[in-house]
Amino acid sequence: MKRRTGFTLAESLLAITLLAVGVIAITMPFTAGAQNEQDDVRRMLGAALAQEMMEEILAKPFNDPDGASAPGPETGESSRAAFDNIDDYHGYDESAGSVTNAYGIALSEAAATDLSRHVSVAYIYVAGQDTGESPTFARITVEVRYQGDELLTVTRLKYAYPGPGPEDALDDDDNSDGGDIVEEEDA
Repeated sequence: MKRRTGFTLAESLLAITLLAVGVIAITMPFTAGAQNEQDDVRRMLGAALAQEMMEEILAKPFNDPDGASAPGPETGESSRAAFDNIDDYHGYDESAGSVTNAYGIALSEAAATDLSRHVSVAYIYVAGQDTGESPTFARITVEVRYQGDELLTVTRLKYAYPGPGPEDALDDDDNSDGGDIVEEEDA
């Protein structure tokens, strides 16, 4: 009787199964890590988009220069570039794939593909304030969504300065040397 050398079919199947389980066990952390990295990049981009929008809104005056008081853009203010105060941003939406920067340029990063932004502005009255008066605060909320689900929300309050705002505090007439104010940038 000849003695056979080698593996049986059952032994081969067992070896292949153990090898497959080992490969899966080794690669799982790497694929999970790659997914976590994509999530982190998306979250960082979403935070930057929310903060950029919030800074753009906060740079606008509290009160409408034309005297309008209803939240939302007035007639003729059909784009962000035309918004002239904070409440013009109320109801502003950028759908997934059409998120733009402050210059109106659509973002092309892969992480921004399914991101969208929504802005709401609500006037807030403090306790004891007559609601017949102009509101004292506005609550600004910028929400960034990923595939329709909330990714993050940034909320700020802006105070209505009585009289001229801080942006009116320095006027060319107020400069002692009569010149313009110049900001220098580091190279």
